[in-house]
Amino acid sequence: MRNVVIIKVDLDSGDKPLSMVKLVATFTLMAANTNTQAATLSDGKGNEALFSPGVQCYFERVNLADLLVRSKAGEVVFVVGHSAD
Repeated sequence: MRNVVIIKVDLDSGDKPLSMVKLVATFTLMAANTNTQAATLSDGKGNEALFSPGVQCYFERVNLADLLVRSKAGEVVFVVGHSAD
């Protein structure tokens, strides 16, 4: 059975996981269009990607706890999708 996943992540200068517990999902990661700078998405192993305000990134069957995101305090990203397990 699939469950809806909707998460708001308030960012700061440190890396924050998209989920504190294992949560495998298919989802869209969205940087709020009100953000003032690009956020950094990483896997915690040195691979990083920048995504600008308003950008949407689609992921299939990814553990949210494995993805880290950071920006400046006050920036926000959203996760919208469904569980994949």
